[in-house]
Amino acid sequence: MAQQKRERVEVIRGDGIERRQRIVETAPTGRRVFVSRFSQFLWLVVSVIVILLAIRFAFVMINANAATGFVNFIYGATDGLVSPFKNIVTTPGFDMASIIAIFVYMIVGWLIITLFRLIFSDTNRTRQVTQVDVER
Repeated sequence: MAQQKRERVEVIRGDGIERRQRIVETAPTGRRVFVSRFSQFLWLVVSVIVILLAIRFAFVMINANAATGFVNFIYGATDGLVSPFKNIVTTPGFDMASIIAIFVYMIVGWLIITLFRLIFSDTNRTRQVTQVDVER
């Protein structure tokens, strides 16, 4: 895929100095745009998981009524996410599994996104500026 390049020269004069800047801008490749967008999508998924787990933790801490619709929804949506971490640490009245799950999903999400960006991103420069100042 061919990249679009745009080049311009800016001349700024004032206070006895003439500054010339040659600016070359390269539009991002389709691959770079895909990697960026997909990474943002993965961060969104990880963020939603962490927020749901934090809400679950808060509901357990305040002993929220599980019979209400929203609390029941949060518990149902997060049971599968928390279940691998149950009984690692048992503290009565404290949902330690949610805290462990939050940290694990954040770390795993960060590792997956970083690995994805390392494997699939390109290394092209997007902007180059050459500046020359001349005193008059």
